[in-house]
Amino acid sequence: MIPVIVATLISVWTCPSCGVGVDAAFCGRCMIPEPPSGMAFIPACTVNYEGVDYEQPAFYIDSSAVSYSDILPWFNGAFSDGPGLARLVTGHYDEHFQFLRYTPFTGNEAGVGLTVPGPCSGLPACSITWSGASEYLASIGKRLPSAVELAAAAEAGLLTDIDVYNVMSTYADMMESSMGAMLGRLSIQAMFAGYSTASERVIWEWTGSAPGEPASSSTETLSPCAVIYRNSGPGVADNASGYFNVAFRGVVSLPLAARK
Repeated sequence: MIPVIVATLISVWTCPSCGVGVDAAFCGRCMIPEPPSGMAFIPACTVNYEGVDYEQPAFYIDSSAVSYSDILPWFNGAFSDGPGLARLVTGHYDEHFQFLRYTPFTGNEAGVGLTVPGPCSGLPACSITWSGASEYLASIGKRLPSAVELAAAAEAGLLTDIDVYNVMSTYADMMESSMGAMLGRLSIQAMFAGYSTASERVIWEWTGSAPGEPASSSTETLSPCAVIYRNSGPGVADNASGYFNVAFRGVVSLPLAARK
């Protein structure tokens, strides 16, 4: 009998800390695990946040904000009724589903879930509540970044100043073609009342930090507000609401030995 030899292919990855090729789950030098797909490595660094220096350990963070196409499959399995959906999107339920009015979300063709227009699918997912963002990330083994982690990512050039008008114009164009010019244009004008300049419309991102708590902390529960962040600095938002100009991304912590 001829023995059967099964060859196992081992992928080689480059450690983002020391630059050495690795054919195991962890880098033997740095104890850093293989980077998850779509995530960037932020090395240990000192971050000045609101005038205070923080020693930030190394971590992985999503290279870009979570998109609608990323979150839709989870949404369509995570809620079973209108109030459950509203807890994740906008935070404000009404029986006529008007809470979805200023979002790209619509019912899918099967009538059992949500979808978004094709041109919107790759855009940053906004209008998601803090709980919706946290629960989605937890389902894929991630968490919201702390305010300091997001500031470190901004210093690394990962945060892009995205004018939410350009994002939501895609949705308004869809509304105009499907529901008429007046509805599409009036909706987007109402949405951006008071946001006249591009700098006022730059997308914020949720953090896991709470006002008054250490900015380096990230928690699973916040009440009643959370810190939001963009390149120009932090802000504060009601964590029970979803906003058309607040997106989010995930973080994966590194083993203790790899954080230095």
